[in-house]
Amino acid sequence: MEIRHQPHRKKGQWVVYWRSRTGARHHQGFSSEAAAREFVDSLNTVLAREKELMAKRRRRERASCPRMTVEELFQRYLSVALSNRTTAKQAAYHAAHILTLYGQRQAIRLTSEDMLQFMELQKVRGLCQATINRRISILRSALNWAVKMGILPQNPLSSLRLPQARPQRMAPPTPEELRRIFHAAEPHVRRVIVLGAYCGPRIGPSELFRLRWKDVDLENGIIRMPNAAKGAKESARELPIRESLLPLLRQWLEEDMRSGAEHVVHWRGRPVRTIHRAWHTALRRAGIHRRITPYSLRHAYATYSVQGGAKLKPLAKLMGHRNELMILRTYQHVLDKDEREAVEAMPDVLRLGRPAMKRRGSRRMVQSGMWPLPGKAYLAACSLLATCAGG
Repeated sequence: MEIRHQPHRKKGQWVVYWRSRTGARHHQGFSSEAAAREFVDSLNTVLAREKELMAKRRRRERASCPRMTVEELFQRYLSVALSNRTTAKQAAYHAAHILTLYGQRQAIRLTSEDMLQFMELQKVRGLCQATINRRISILRSALNWAVKMGILPQNPLSSLRLPQARPQRMAPPTPEELRRIFHAAEPHVRRVIVLGAYCGPRIGPSELFRLRWKDVDLENGIIRMPNAAKGAKESARELPIRESLLPLLRQWLEEDMRSGAEHVVHWRGRPVRTIHRAWHTALRRAGIHRRITPYSLRHAYATYSVQGGAKLKPLAKLMGHRNELMILRTYQHVLDKDEREAVEAMPDVLRLGRPAMKRRGSRRMVQSGMWPLPGKAYLAACSLLATCAGG
């Protein structure tokens, strides 16, 4: 790069000559030497910055691309890609089991055979296929993120197909269990129980814990529930509020207006991200030893709504699903009653059984616990729950 003074030029007698990175020669004229030198300084600054960025990228590629271990991959993925602390903590817990076996392996050298071996070892430990699939899926998500960011050239597990896991059918809490948990729970957990049982949101920071009082329209009886990032087109969905729930919500609103709390579910005015410890404390105080999670409240809402006669399409919309297929797959056990009635609806033309078979069969199913209490009983229990909460 040089500056030449060319007095024979009519304009721009001070000319700057330079070559680009491709080798092409360029020049530009200026009216004064000061202007030409200012241009040279700015051009040198740009070229130096480009050189610095390219060198930094080459160093990063040499340090991370083929040599990055699985442990280093997870460290970067969990700290950069996952902004939700609860999600990152859960992913780190599952990733620890993979790091025990393959932490020092180069990420690019992982194979499908390694994952099949991991599956077998996890099965020996007694884990179900759903948990195993979740752990491998976290690893694949980290690899896909590395490819997207240009850290790895490809995902070595892109062709891996995981076995389909059988859905775990956890019976939702009965009305009696709900009442016991409610009376043993802290105030913020009580709000989760009531809203989860009546509205069916996703329990956690994706939906319910993001709900603010500005999203609750008590005058029109509507809750604008934030939608989780699961492909929903809208940022929120409208949920009608039951009439029996309005007095309780008004009471909560008055309490929170005095304390200045913005979130509907909060702990001493501060928003919550998890109720794991408080939930299990409530279960222990209530004397309940079977597995019931906060998410079971959403299952209870779907289960008892279907049993009470709710149509699947509007129910799926209220729960934030794209269509009713998710309800059919996830809550298939709630349709056992309908299947039994469909089977018994065929007239006994061959006189093989007694006419009262349908009624006795349904009664046996209730007594044996094959499906929970009818929808009317559940709604009555929920009304009693709201009354207790208001008192």
